[in-house]
Amino acid sequence: MPWTISKTKVAPLGRPAGAFTVPGAGGDWTLVLHFDGGVAMQPRFLEALSAGGRAVVHSSNGGKPIHLFHWYEDGKLRTSFEGPTARNGSTPDALNSVMREVGFNLSDDAGYTGVYVEKALVLALAERLTGVRVTEELLHDAEYQLGHVPDEPAED
Repeated sequence: MPWTISKTKVAPLGRPAGAFTVPGAGGDWTLVLHFDGGVAMQPRFLEALSAGGRAVVHSSNGGKPIHLFHWYEDGKLRTSFEGPTARNGSTPDALNSVMREVGFNLSDDAGYTGVYVEKALVLALAERLTGVRVTEELLHDAEYQLGHVPDEPAED
């Protein structure tokens, strides 16, 4: 299930989602659980969502070993990856030191560590960027605002 943490508001209409406010680094963040059956929100939406702020996205593909990570800052994709050694974006290596600190192996010969390890590492990286620790208790106890996340951002 994809989730996004953002310091901006979520627009209505689109695919089902639940969102709630959670304290994190630099103030309140919005955590969105996006139920789309795919692998996250469209790039144009994330560019708009992160304008003037930050969006950190982790998504999985229905239990398959696809775990994507995206870091947008002020409307730009800074770092994105499926596997930690194949990063892209405008600053693909900007998070390397943080990635190593949380446990990623960035060597070219790094093998697949397993679905749960990969997910834990991506969540740890997201926590370092947002100050938000996603726990079972946090997700269970939150008061969700339910709605839809559009496939594309609304026109201004």
